[in-house]
This record gives sequence, C-alpha cells and structure tokens, in this order.
Amino acid sequence: MTRSFSNAAAAGYTALVLAGLLVPIIAVVMFSFSADEAFRFPPQGFSLRWFRYLASRHELVAAAVVSAEIAVVASFVSVVLGMLASLALVREQFAGKNLIEGLLMSPLALPGIITGVSILQFMTAVGGLSSFWRLVLAHIVVCTPYAIRSISASLHALDPSLEEASRVLGAGPWRTFRRIVLPLIRPGVAAASIFCFLTSFDNVVVSIYLISAETVTLPIRIMTYVEWQFDPSVAAISTILVVATTALVLAAEALTGLSTAAHRR
Repeated sequence: MTRSFSNAAAAGYTALVLAGLLVPIIAVVMFSFSADEAFRFPPQGFSLRWFRYLASRHELVAAAVVSAEIAVVASFVSVVLGMLASLALVREQFAGKNLIEGLLMSPLALPGIITGVSILQFMTAVGGLSSFWRLVLAHIVVCTPYAIRSISASLHALDPSLEEASRVLGAGPWRTFRRIVLPLIRPGVAAASIFCFLTSFDNVVVSIYLISAETVTLPIRIMTYVEWQFDPSVAAISTILVVATTALVLAAEALTGLSTAAHRR
C-alpha cells in the first residue's frame, strides 16, 4: 500500500512538473495563431497573420540571420576547442590540471554582466575587430565550457583500452582519434553542438554590450520590440524558435542514435 502510494505520488509530481513546463509553451503556440490584436485567452479565431507580419518585418528577419550566423561560427569553434581541451583534461596528466579546468569552466560561474563588461573592455583596448567578430569571440568564451562538459562526459565513458589496442595495431594518434575516438564520442559532440548553438543564439546578457547597429541579434531585437509593442507576433517568434529547437534536437538524436547503432553492428 505504501509502495503504491509512493508510486502514485511520484507520478503526480512528475505530471505537475511536466504541466508546468508544457502549459506555457502550449499557450504561446495558441496565441501565435490568434486572430486577435492583443493577447486574450482563449484566443478568438485562427489566423496566420502574425507569421505573415513577422515576414514583413525585415529588421527581425535580419536579426535572426545575424544570430544564426554568429551561433554557427561560435558553436563550431567552441566544439573544436572543447574537444581539444577535453582530450587534454581527460586523457593527460599534468601539473595545474585542476586549475586549468577551473579557469576553463569559470564563464559558467561568473555572472553574465561581468563577462559582458569584461569582454567589452578587452575588445575596446585591443580594437581592430568588427562587432560581428566581437560577438563571435564573446560567444565562444560563453559556449566553450558547455562543450567541454559534454565531450568530457563522453570521453570518461570511453574505455581507454580501445585506443591502446588501436595504437598497438599500428594506427597513429590521428587515425585512432578519427576512426575510434570520434565515432564513439559523437553523441557528446552532437549534444555539445546543440548546447553551444542554442546558448549563442539565445544570449542576451553578454551580447547587449557588444552589438552595433548592423549586428543586433534576434533576442535583443525582441527585447527592444516588446518595450514598445506587445502583440501576438512575439508569440509567433517564440513558436518558430520552439519548432526549430525541437527539430534540431530530434535530428541530432536521430543522427547520433543511428551512428551508435551502426557502430554496434
């Protein structure tokens, strides 16, 4: 009786948590298809007007393109740097290893405002970089710790004897990494890519100090838009981002799942 009550309580708690997570998202999706001029629940009528409205707002489209370009470059570089750092931290032993790991993880502990102001001061002192590349470098600093954590977890789960066997059979370090290590840590690399892309795309606190008139990112454009107008077009933007994020996660899961299954065969 006690066990069944505990199971029921756990199931009820899980249902409440899921409801708390999903209900706001469902409400946003409903509002995005509303025919009303303002937010009203329940929405009156069904319309695609707000999606057409977004397509006509060239500043929002341009901001989305800027955010996507920055996120692609920053996530790629962050994953490469994170992979190199993870290989060193997991497979090698050297003096000051814990200190270096702590420094690499420090952007996760520091408030975003401090990170943004520090990067702004550094970029101002150095000079010579456009606002686009300032944003890319700042996002690399913010995203690389996520890549290190994700890839390091995959490396810790990888049996080192597989790499030793590859070297014994005559494969060099590069071939061992390309043919043995990389396929086995691909789920971690895919997860790191997703985390880095989404972290860069959604960043506001750091980006707000480094943007210019030509490189306003989508989250900042939305924030300034909401200050002056508050209509269902914001919900339409959110719906597009939810759908895109879900598709990205599902695609990465499918690719990593298929590659893992193929490797097991």
